[in-house]
Amino acid sequence: MTSTTATPESVSFKQRLFRTRPEDELPLRIEHQRIYILPTRRGLAYLFSLLIMLIASVNYALNLGYALCFLLTGLFAASLLHTYKNVAGISFKTIRVDNVFAGELAAFEINVENDTGLDRTGITLKSEQVSSVIDVNAQSTATATIRKPTTQRGILSLGRITVTSTYPLGLWRTWCYVHSGESATVYPATEKSPPPLPSQATAENGEQQRKGTQGDISGVREYHTGDTISSIAWKAAARGQGLFVKTFEQENAGGETRLNLSVTGLTDVEQQLSRLAAWVVNAEKAHIAYAFDLNHIQLEPACGFTHSHEALTALATHGLKP
Repeated sequence: MTSTTATPESVSFKQRLFRTRPEDELPLRIEHQRIYILPTRRGLAYLFSLLIMLIASVNYALNLGYALCFLLTGLFAASLLHTYKNVAGISFKTIRVDNVFAGELAAFEINVENDTGLDRTGITLKSEQVSSVIDVNAQSTATATIRKPTTQRGILSLGRITVTSTYPLGLWRTWCYVHSGESATVYPATEKSPPPLPSQATAENGEQQRKGTQGDISGVREYHTGDTISSIAWKAAARGQGLFVKTFEQENAGGETRLNLSVTGLTDVEQQLSRLAAWVVNAEKAHIAYAFDLNHIQLEPACGFTHSHEALTALATHGLKP
């Protein structure tokens, strides 16, 4: 039994044909060497009808039949050029990506430019099973948005884009591939009703200890896994109203908010990441500076877009292979 290995020439040929690897660099202009074109099913049926028409014209010596047959054949050939020109010459300028939380739609906004004098109609951009159809007028730009569903945290790649068109008559289908490697970071889904942000104070020996309650009682909320027993409203539990936890006006007063897996009070990794993601979002909304520690990612107390993105990205890629 013999084994075969792919030569660099064959790999390069496959890459030129199918663009399986993300090696395209934007901005990218679609030139003729990238474009493929073949008849559609409608086009094949059209050719078959012309063949029947030609056979009938030969059999009955119909001059008008010949003229009509040749006229429609010329129309078929002319539509090939129009279909080809509908894609040739457009440029992919930029692809904008929005990072999302698991369960949301990741939007990839593709900016397409047409610097020629021809209007481009009905251009379809497709990635896997998601597609978007745009028209690009002459000397203008248009934006196609491909929205992909997300089900779990991690890195979501846009993948290879198939650019296709059947304009103007649907007799020919032209297509090409663009693969530039854009991807979106999918953050862990946030816990719906997380407990308040954890607060730590420094003990006399220099170690960090989690603070208890500070300030006056402001109300109660439902109990969540990881809440301290001392914060449970036992009187409400004794009346059979269920488990509730006392909340305070200044839960973080005098302490430092430091987020890591250990302060979540949970054992399941995905639940831990979900709670940490919720805490990061809540800290940003409240403009509370927080430190973050996960594996080799250690962030000093701060807040802001860059700080939260680094923390959420670390949560999104925790334990995943590159």
